[in-house]
Amino acid sequence: MAAELSPTLSKSIFEGAGGSYATWSGADLPLLTDAKLGGGKLVLKPLGLALPHYSDSSKVGYVLEGRAVVGLTLYGETKQRILLLEKGDVVALVMGSLTWWYNEEEDSDFSIAFLGDTATAVRPGDIAYFFLAGSVGVLRGFSTEFLSRACGTRDAEAEELFGSQPGTLIITLQQKLPGLRASRADGEGIVVNAERVAAYINVKSGGCAASVTSDELAALGGFRFSVDLTRLEPNAMRLPGFFVDAAVQLIYVAKGSGRVQIAGTDGNRALDAEVKEGYLFGLPKFFAMSVIAGGEGMEWFSIITSPRPAFEQLTGRTSELNMLPSQILESSLNVTPDLVNLLKTNGSAHDVFAPPSKTGN
Repeated sequence: MAAELSPTLSKSIFEGAGGSYATWSGADLPLLTDAKLGGGKLVLKPLGLALPHYSDSSKVGYVLEGRAVVGLTLYGETKQRILLLEKGDVVALVMGSLTWWYNEEEDSDFSIAFLGDTATAVRPGDIAYFFLAGSVGVLRGFSTEFLSRACGTRDAEAEELFGSQPGTLIITLQQKLPGLRASRADGEGIVVNAERVAAYINVKSGGCAASVTSDELAALGGFRFSVDLTRLEPNAMRLPGFFVDAAVQLIYVAKGSGRVQIAGTDGNRALDAEVKEGYLFGLPKFFAMSVIAGGEGMEWFSIITSPRPAFEQLTGRTSELNMLPSQILESSLNVTPDLVNLLKTNGSAHDVFAPPSKTGN
């Protein structure tokens, strides 16, 4: 098994009473550096506030649980948007956009997984954040003289403004913030719930998959990737296939578990691993992947480095293998006509997803 494709858990970079943030690094998963991608996970405890910040990477977030109020300022806009995010929402965030995240619930956590494009990041393979407030705030890098002049205050006032918050990244509020009202209109083109995205394939007892492109989320029009949301039913299979357009897929397991196999060059098995909720792994360009879900099924959220992914099945009803003439298959596989007929008959029973096998091997 190729170590560089081994599924990995995130590493915590901050934990506090208000929540936590964990990340995946190119140092642990080289595919992130090679494909210039990145990932992270934010958890907000009740009344937790992620301080205002901007990022060096365009990314999408998938809400795993809970609700949160999110402030978003896009470049060129003169008014901040206030969004309400709920479980199943997909949100697109352009690099450089200013955001803050607030869990106003008093009895439940909020969590969201991020996957993004680090091609222009400070360090490709890692998503970096720059905070406007707190002990690591970027404004603390300026002298009092500069800050007081820039803000039109006295030195003492500037020191108080930017030196009073001892917290880092995420803080806990003592009470709810008044007057923050989210607007559905503010989320137009930026947020869509997975339940509202039509599945492009839905197989009974097999699984379903939906693709989120700029058609469903206008903000993705400026991104170099699209989003895929897949659910495999218990013990069902995602048939082998690959992206013909040289796309790379970065996959976060949002729920359940399963076994993943990835085939690479020279007939080698590049990966054969069990994955479960919280793991991240990637599919390199032109490599082929297949997944068998565990007994509770498996769901994943992924990005694909193509605005309009082109995925080709290697087996199944519409596969390249099934379209080959029988004579070519017999000679290429060096098998009898009966075996080729069996392959074409049984192999055409399913497409993309296969329900659990009813017979033994």
